[in-house]
Amino acid sequence: MNNAQMNWLVALVFGVTLTAVAPQAQSQNQARVGDLVEYVSGLGPTLAEVVVGPDASGYVVLLLPTGKQVPVNTQKLRLVQSAGTPNAPIAVGEAVGWLDGGVAEKGNVMKVNGNWCQVKTATATTIGWIECKALRTTARAAAPAKPAPTTAAAGKSATMKLQGSWENADGAVKLDVQAGNKCFISFGPMTGPCAYKQSANGITVLFDGEELALVANEDGSLSSVGDPTAMTPIRLKRK
Repeated sequence: MNNAQMNWLVALVFGVTLTAVAPQAQSQNQARVGDLVEYVSGLGPTLAEVVVGPDASGYVVLLLPTGKQVPVNTQKLRLVQSAGTPNAPIAVGEAVGWLDGGVAEKGNVMKVNGNWCQVKTATATTIGWIECKALRTTARAAAPAKPAPTTAAAGKSATMKLQGSWENADGAVKLDVQAGNKCFISFGPMTGPCAYKQSANGITVLFDGEELALVANEDGSLSSVGDPTAMTPIRLKRK
């Protein structure tokens, strides 16, 4: 039996056309070092950089904003930017500013990869990715953004700066808030990516299909919203 007959037989048995699926499978495994990809874990999506791979089994090593490296199958990744994309005209170490949920933030560029920049504030323990065009420097203004809300509630939320590191009294619960509505949340030894939405009186953290609402207190802390008789309420303070 020749190759053509064998391919026809396999296709007949499995009900698929080999020539239709092979190119797709190949493209999904062509990740390259330097690619920026969206990685979705059980706690939600985050932007990461491919630093090793892929190997023969289709796994690459990703560098997460926390500095941790994890092996991931390329089938679980969505390509955001291909390696080799020309870098934006911005220098590593340059002081920049940007808006995060209507709140003005300042920090420094830690790395440039194509159209994306890694930025870090003085209080953050993680380095988040943000599009370079959204940053403003002394040499240029940031790209036009959508107008900020003009309601009274929006004005109240704009006074609250969320980006940075938060934790409870014993350090069992930690929250690292980054630019671009990205964050990382830790419960004991378990850490994972999350997303957040800023509201008029606090923040809602989205992770693992769940929502954690935290309200801002007068002392600058964040506390969980829910049953006041709960045995384990969460109260986070900025580090």
